[in-house]
Amino acid sequence: MNFQILPNRFKTIGLFLFIIGFVIPLIFAFTSGFSEPYTSNETSRLTEKVIDSSLSKLLDILSIVGMLIYMLSKEKVEDDYIIKLRLESYQLATILCLIIIFILHIVNNEMIFNVSDIIYAFIILYLITFYLKKKIIV
Repeated sequence: MNFQILPNRFKTIGLFLFIIGFVIPLIFAFTSGFSEPYTSNETSRLTEKVIDSSLSKLLDILSIVGMLIYMLSKEKVEDDYIIKLRLESYQLATILCLIIIFILHIVNNEMIFNVSDIIYAFIILYLITFYLKKKIIV
């Protein structure tokens, strides 16, 4: 891995962008469940009234960019061992993401994946494997 990694201060920026892009739609979805819990005939929800599709896509992209910035920022102590853990985590996350998608495709052949779902799965799997390799597994 010979590309530049962002400085450590970008971890807070990435986390802030992720929280903005993820929590705002989550709050609107949560409140719409309370305001319209049993409407089955209505096609428009409160979240669709408040957040249109373009703003929803923008918040989705913002949360993905925030996680990507967090993922690419350095640790406080960045040494060869951390670089090795990053590479192993990338490899393991890629393999696990492909296996999960393959299994889901076998279980339900008509399942449709959005690109953002696959990106979310990859980045979350990477962050989990990197954390586990760094903290728990020696």
